[in-house]
Amino acid sequence: MDLGIKGQAALVLAGTRGIGFGCTQALAEAGCRVVFNGVTPESGRVALSKLKGYDVHYVQGDVTNPNERGRIYDQARARLGKDITILVTNSTGPAAGSFLSKSLDDWRQAFEGNMLNALDFAYRTIKGMTAAGYGRIVNINSMSAKEPSYNTPLGNGVKAAMVGAMATLAREVADKGVTVNNILPGPIETDLLRRFTKHMLNRPELSDEEATRLFGESVPAKRLGTIQECGALCAFLASRHAGYITGQSIPIDGGLIRSMY
Repeated sequence: MDLGIKGQAALVLAGTRGIGFGCTQALAEAGCRVVFNGVTPESGRVALSKLKGYDVHYVQGDVTNPNERGRIYDQARARLGKDITILVTNSTGPAAGSFLSKSLDDWRQAFEGNMLNALDFAYRTIKGMTAAGYGRIVNINSMSAKEPSYNTPLGNGVKAAMVGAMATLAREVADKGVTVNNILPGPIETDLLRRFTKHMLNRPELSDEEATRLFGESVPAKRLGTIQECGALCAFLASRHAGYITGQSIPIDGGLIRSMY
């Protein structure tokens, strides 16, 4: 299916690995001109080697650092040569642990690194989107925004807060051709998932591999999701076919979330 976004200017934050890379690849395959971001030169080189033949560019920088975000945006805008019309926000989740093990400074860092960075880039891109009469903001969030995960208080709190903030923005720009939506990944096969599963299962004695296997078996689909499946959902939400979908949080979790809404 032609998604109708060939030539659109896309920026994918933390787009070199995992779900972020899945989104980078899917948007490139849809014909977008894509700038994707990552922390190290090596991660950029590896990702670029997998995307040969597509109109993609890499910008190094840490989106969780407020002092680097302006440079990342300016370099992405310069590489694309025009305003960004598709923004995919993404970042590594905050550390696991019990609620009482976290300090107020931990909460401040979690909000800075996992919510304020997304809002910062939304502020930077929204004016160009409204001027163009077309824009898509897709936030890679987490199923914990809908159903809190065990032992991840920082993620539970920050991800839910981002849903509320972005839902407000969605309503303010809905009549300007701009949509704002959240993807709520569940158990997706990534390095990040492997690091978190034993905490989410409350089984610290397990190896990362064993915990990940058990987590996959707990999903109604009886498997982990793939970054390609997440990327396909991201590309659809960025497409012209999804212009009437906004302010929504869409799980991609193999049926793991038990809520009907």
